[in-house]
Amino acid sequence: MRNPQGDVFVIEGVLGKGEFGAVYLVRERGKLHNIFALKEVINPDKGARERFAFEGEILKRLRHKSLPRVYSVFENDGLKRVYLLMDYIHGQNLEVLRVKQSGHCFSLPLVLDFIDPIVDALMYLHAQNPPIVHRDIKPANIIIPTGGGRAVLADFGSAKEYVPGSATTMVGHRSPGFAAIEQYRTGTNTRTDIYGLGATIYALLTGLTPIDALSRVLGSVTEGVDPLKPANQIKPTLPQSVADTLQQAMSNTSADRFETVEEFWHVLQDSVTQKMPRVSSIDQTQSTPPTQALADRNTQSLPKVQRVSHAHSRVLLRVIAIVLIIVALAVAIYSYLRDLPILLLCCLVLLFLSLSVLLHDVTIRARRRRSQNLYKAKG
Repeated sequence: MRNPQGDVFVIEGVLGKGEFGAVYLVRERGKLHNIFALKEVINPDKGARERFAFEGEILKRLRHKSLPRVYSVFENDGLKRVYLLMDYIHGQNLEVLRVKQSGHCFSLPLVLDFIDPIVDALMYLHAQNPPIVHRDIKPANIIIPTGGGRAVLADFGSAKEYVPGSATTMVGHRSPGFAAIEQYRTGTNTRTDIYGLGATIYALLTGLTPIDALSRVLGSVTEGVDPLKPANQIKPTLPQSVADTLQQAMSNTSADRFETVEEFWHVLQDSVTQKMPRVSSIDQTQSTPPTQALADRNTQSLPKVQRVSHAHSRVLLRVIAIVLIIVALAVAIYSYLRDLPILLLCCLVLLFLSLSVLLHDVTIRARRRRSQNLYKAKG
């Protein structure tokens, strides 16, 4: 295989194969360590050729640790093929890894760890001018490198530059369960990726591919209820707040989703800090006895008591920190005047630690207030 620059690549193996193309593992001849992935589209029509060329042009100008680097896009008119040469990422995608897990799903902390670099990559894409919408976020397009490292978001065949006020189109390329309802018509935007990201997290946590958006709309019209089950109904160990956040991210109405990927991610992370529910062995389909109902009401009052206790603890912590700051300042001034450098150093350390405690508390309160405002706005 030779590109227009005259570089020769030897095919080492097949990484993947489909009806209209394949991805090969190739090595540059004469350079043992230069290994790449070569994506091939066989006999593409005009639309496929344009999408493929656009994918290459997008990736050639992007520089991000969680996006594959593309080096060249070229054609072979004789074979009626188009090629894209890119970084080879040695690893497995999250869909392959998911089905290997017990219950075909991952724990919440692990999912957050996987998705964090993908969120960073999406924020980078959406910050471009004009913003770039990936439009095909799903577990199969997220690669976890062998031996560790940041997850990588691959396959930009559906990507599109989003110009506000204009409609974007997608022809014959969507992933059921992960594609937003607007991908079945025109008008995708950056919130389309929020839907795909929410659906990806939903699948990784529950082990189930979400019901596709078109079926959800039809179900809502015919049955009057969205057939998409909240994540915590499938996996009861998930907090209600996490399930609510995913439901908002996967809203069929684009305007009801989070405004940005960053906002979605912050709210989700705040939701994780809330108390995880206990798994009950009681059959929820049976009627609840009066004594059990009374016990449930008493149990429901516990979080409020805990919040009051935590609030008192935080107030006490702030008072102690302020007192320590005052004492540290007083002793520091005395040490400076008396030329006691060791005591002065100890006071400065104490002052720094006290200020850190106050700053940390202020940050937590600000994040909690922001999360509460978002939930109030959602309600």
